[in-house]
Amino acid sequence: MTDVRTTPGERVFQPASRRRNRIALGVLLAAVAIGGNVFVYSSLDHAEPVVQVVRDVPAGDQLTADMLRTVDVEADSTVNLVDGSELDALVGSYAKVRLVSGSLVTVDALQATPLVTPGSAVVAIQVAEGTLPRGVRERAPVVLVIADDAGPTSVAGRVVGLPTATNAALGEQSISVEVDANEAATVAAADDVRVVLVEPSADPAAQPGDEP
Repeated sequence: MTDVRTTPGERVFQPASRRRNRIALGVLLAAVAIGGNVFVYSSLDHAEPVVQVVRDVPAGDQLTADMLRTVDVEADSTVNLVDGSELDALVGSYAKVRLVSGSLVTVDALQATPLVTPGSAVVAIQVAEGTLPRGVRERAPVVLVIADDAGPTSVAGRVVGLPTATNAALGEQSISVEVDANEAATVAAADDVRVVLVEPSADPAAQPGDEP
């Protein structure tokens, strides 16, 4: 076996301190990348099929098969999403609130019966832009305050349709409210109606992370 020795003054190669740091950083980045890939692929193993809407569904509309599909997602168990196996069972149910295309369906966003109850009517009223209280949502209970020469009167109602656009020329928005059928004519004929939110509450169709 050859004995390799160095002679005085002979230089032995050693990586510079900066190069050693770069090598260590490269090893660290490679480890992080591998760990990230492992995490992604392990997460895919835990994805579960849930129901998603594929187009906008206004509140009160009845669901049909072409409005829904299943997608695999990883969601926290506390999120009340509808399991993909229940898709067929949702057909024929009604949207409590507007379902935005691409959103995941929650149990609280649907009901088996129509939104408008027997003995009620839905009236569209025009309100000035900016006069709707903050937090008004579909299904929210409201009081409609009607101003006339005899003084203000109030009619209890429930929101079933929110404005989708503003009439730029008039600065008005249209909101649909369910009221007692006997009060519908009074509300429809009123020129000045203000909407008062009775019980501010969370949106039952809100997705995790949405702002209140």
